[in-house]
Amino acid sequence: MTVLLILALAFPPALARVPPAVAAPSVPSVSAESWVVFDDAYGYEVASRHPDRRAPMASTTKLMTALLVVENANLADSVTISRRAEATGHKQIWLRQGDEWVVEELLEALLVVSANDAAVALAEHVGGDVGSFVSLMNRRAAELGMADTSFANPHGLDASGHHTTAHDLLVLARQVMESPVLARMATRTAATLVNGDGAATRWESTNELLGEFEGAIGLKTGWTTKAREVLVAVAERGDRRIYAVVMGSEDASRAAARLLEHGFAVFGPAERRLVPLMEDRHHAAELRQSLASDTLARVVHLRGLALRSSAPWE
Repeated sequence: MTVLLILALAFPPALARVPPAVAAPSVPSVSAESWVVFDDAYGYEVASRHPDRRAPMASTTKLMTALLVVENANLADSVTISRRAEATGHKQIWLRQGDEWVVEELLEALLVVSANDAAVALAEHVGGDVGSFVSLMNRRAAELGMADTSFANPHGLDASGHHTTAHDLLVLARQVMESPVLARMATRTAATLVNGDGAATRWESTNELLGEFEGAIGLKTGWTTKAREVLVAVAERGDRRIYAVVMGSEDASRAAARLLEHGFAVFGPAERRLVPLMEDRHHAAELRQSLASDTLARVVHLRGLALRSSAPWE
């Protein structure tokens, strides 16, 4: 408060509308072993807990499967379902050996329904066989800088050597959202799929935040016995896009919702109006002495953005 009063007297136009408090909202307590919240508009990690801890990733694995599909296959390609794909257990859309599906339908089943049999069918189509596709997954992870990630299958069922971190999932999620096809599919609350007999079935999305959380636009859920609940959540409000990655949770949707709300609460108008004062050495020193460390970090980060060709709030 002292520094704001001093600066308001010295620079009344600049601080006339600055709210009296610029402290960050308290980070919520959530049920999760590890998590991270990232503000995409400002390129800023808002908060995290054990974001580099390796853990099983469950069906968030399918984000990498989907990315490789759009990077290496045509959506109109025809896929013949193999015996291995049909036999894939747990979450599935009951594919049958010999049936013909197109890539786009299987991709929708993969992202919206989280179908394991669709994951295997797509892996075989792109890689020739599952083992070769897994090699592609690990190669792409290395290209993206996901140093703490190792894939053992294309669907996410528990397996030795199959793990990632909240930070790595964030990297993958941001890459996936660069694809218009995948970003569009991730928003769907349901998928209507037609099987080999021509019968249409409506499948609900596994992502409970869609249609329930304001601004939710994706992205992928997961659950296994070892991983517990895992969720990569994305939401947009205005010009803000927030990512929340939650791993090892008992209620990932609730945890992600609280973290997303926290992300939107950070970077208010107060920080943005303090940014120009960082250009003055004297007042920058005053700010460094008077602002809380988390608030100061945000102001300094915003100043760096402002020095670029355009700032995200302009």
